[in-house]
Amino acid sequence: MRRHLIAIASVVAVVQGLAGRASVPLAQKPTLFSRGSYFAQRAREDAARAVRRALFGDQLSQLQVGGPRAIPDGGRVVVTGSTSGVGLDVAREVAALGYDVVVCGRDEKKLERAVALVGRVARRGVESARFDLESLTETRAAAAAIGRADGLVLCAGCWPTTLRYTEDELEAGLQANHLGHFLLATRLLDAGGVARVVSVASTAHAATRQDRLELDDARWTRRAFDPLEAYAQTKLANVLFARELPRRYAVEAVSAHPGAVDSELFRDFDVALPPDPFGLLPPTVDASIGTLSTTAQSFLKGVVGSAPVSVFKKPRDAARDVVVGLVAPGLAGAYLSDGEPTETSPGAADDAAAAELWDWSRSTID
Repeated sequence: MRRHLIAIASVVAVVQGLAGRASVPLAQKPTLFSRGSYFAQRAREDAARAVRRALFGDQLSQLQVGGPRAIPDGGRVVVTGSTSGVGLDVAREVAALGYDVVVCGRDEKKLERAVALVGRVARRGVESARFDLESLTETRAAAAAIGRADGLVLCAGCWPTTLRYTEDELEAGLQANHLGHFLLATRLLDAGGVARVVSVASTAHAATRQDRLELDDARWTRRAFDPLEAYAQTKLANVLFARELPRRYAVEAVSAHPGAVDSELFRDFDVALPPDPFGLLPPTVDASIGTLSTTAQSFLKGVVGSAPVSVFKKPRDAARDVVVGLVAPGLAGAYLSDGEPTETSPGAADDAAAAELWDWSRSTID
């Protein structure tokens, strides 16, 4: 069931734009940005990259051995969300490249297991840092304990299906996906030495209803909570954060879409279906999840033609694409998909919105 739900979440925005069913009043639709066109173009690019990957290998395998890297050899890299899924494989890939790795997570037993797994391929040291991004107090303490870093991969994330507040009275998804990372990153940057930050985002950043953040109601007190919109807002925040970061610190920043991966990000979806603001589901939601998934897959194949299509990526494949954003030279300021630069939505390229998010984030965590 989980895999079917992920398939729907992966293509629902494409279907919204091209299937002719609108769930948002026309007055709320962006006039200069078509989400359907955006996602259709990204789908075509994904298919083309899949062909290149099959023929020539992924972007990480194509980096010159012994060539220049954005992170100096032997540097120390902090990876959040690295006890499972993509984050764990990011830590393993980084360790295999010869960097010291700080594995971050909130569960002590999972941390111990992750350190052991990363240690099997590590060429240098492996450390751990236990903290919960949903606690600003724990995140501040963790940043102080970690101290100095040369690289930072902000990989942790969650997708709550119900409205939930943290101990800091913040919406849980926004704190875990953005504000906690904002706090951790700025504290580590204040300590000095960070050469590049990778903000793990998502193509879902373009799925917000109006292609902009709604910071005036970040706690969802005036709107009915919408899990898809809330998640898309946090991913837009990830991209805008990476855009603004080099303007505030002397550091390179990259945002990266890892692709659709079956991971713990979707852990809440076993107990609740996401709402349907994009109009994919029929009025009577009686159709089987399997049928909906098959329909979504068929639609996506029609968009990209005869090129091979795979909705799901293996965690290691996604992780390697994220690591490209960490180590490959010449990518500062890029938004990556499959390890290659691509376009964001217009809202994610808005400098004024990026600056506003930064100032709001700073005032919220202080």
